[in-house]
Amino acid sequence: MSETRQIRVLTDLALNEPASVARMKLPDAEIIHLGDLGMRVGSTVRVLQASKDEPLLVAVGDGRIAVNYSVAQKIYVY
Repeated sequence: MSETRQIRVLTDLALNEPASVARMKLPDAEIIHLGDLGMRVGSTVRVLQASKDEPLLVAVGDGRIAVNYSVAQKIYVY
């Protein structure tokens, strides 16, 4: 029996829960910018710090980036 992973938005992840980026519903320029910082479809991410309506501190590979809350709501992970 295989485990089914549910697609959620980045803001719904529990702290330190690893997930893979499935899709980003953002303007192309924003997707390119996040890609330059290491966040791409298929990347493994973990939310290190989060508060409602505040930027999230996200671990992407060996790096750490801050992601605006409204942007994080448009990044889908599984």
